Amino acid sequence: MDHVVEFANSGDFPQLMAMWRMAFADSDEYIQTFLDTMYKDGYAIVSREEGIAVACAFLLPCQLVINGRLYSTYYLYAATTHPSHRNKGHMTGILRMAEEVAVERGIDFIVVAPAEDYLFNYYAKFGYQVAFYNKIVHFTREELKGKAVEPDLTHAYSLDLLAIRQECLGFGDYINWGTEGIKYAMYAHNASSGSIAFTSDGYAMYNMGKNVVYVKEMCTLADPGELYTMLLLEEEAERFTFILPVNSNIHSPDERIVRVGMCLALNENAQMGLREMRNAYIGLTLS
Repeated sequence: MDHVVEFANSGDFPQLMAMWRMAFADSDEYIQTFLDTMYKDGYAIVSREEGIAVACAFLLPCQLVINGRLYSTYYLYAATTHPSHRNKGHMTGILRMAEEVAVERGIDFIVVAPAEDYLFNYYAKFGYQVAFYNKIVHFTREELKGKAVEPDLTHAYSLDLLAIRQECLGFGDYINWGTEGIKYAMYAHNASSGSIAFTSDGYAMYNMGKNVVYVKEMCTLADPGELYTMLLLEEEAERFTFILPVNSNIHSPDERIVRVGMCLALNENAQMGLREMRNAYIGLTLS
């Protein structure tokens, strides 16, 4: 059956919500908030059968920072196909159109964070290369207590999260979200029952599991021990897991490096930048 691959429109919202709900199990409120705040005409691509959208992906503008240089980038987000229409080439058509659109607009990179390990091989077929990694470190409660220091909370509740993030990550290669992207990431974090620990010079975004604190991003200009003190306020936590940039100076005996993202270089300038990238960091993935 022929596929029609084109930009989505607001009339597709019911189909987009249904696919998203099945693929990611998010609430209608969550999905609607994304569509209300992040959707823009010309930045969502669908593949249709008989006029109905059966696959989709969103292109979210951001920047990839490599050695201090800014590269225009689209982050490929919420790519999914309705279960009844998989293995028919719908996502292939969407990825091809995404590349064509990005090239026409002079975009340097497309970045994706595969949700499952097998998807790394899938995206590799379209020229995407693994370029983003995280370091995972673990501490017991007693280990973290030994590293904790008294926090400065003078300006904690007026912290400019975006500015702190850019300054902390500016020494490495990373995805730089704009103001709207950060705002949505905060909403998504709150929607997943996330919490944020603040000091005057940093923050830690985390979720509480069964006796475990999972820190999904931590940025600080001060001693990280200040944030450790704030995280230790979660009295039920006996273990703490941190997702960090590879070049972070925080270490633990059982730390490991994991691949988390891929990118497609769309022009010669981007290809040169890709050759210079070293363990780039995505961090917040808006999910």
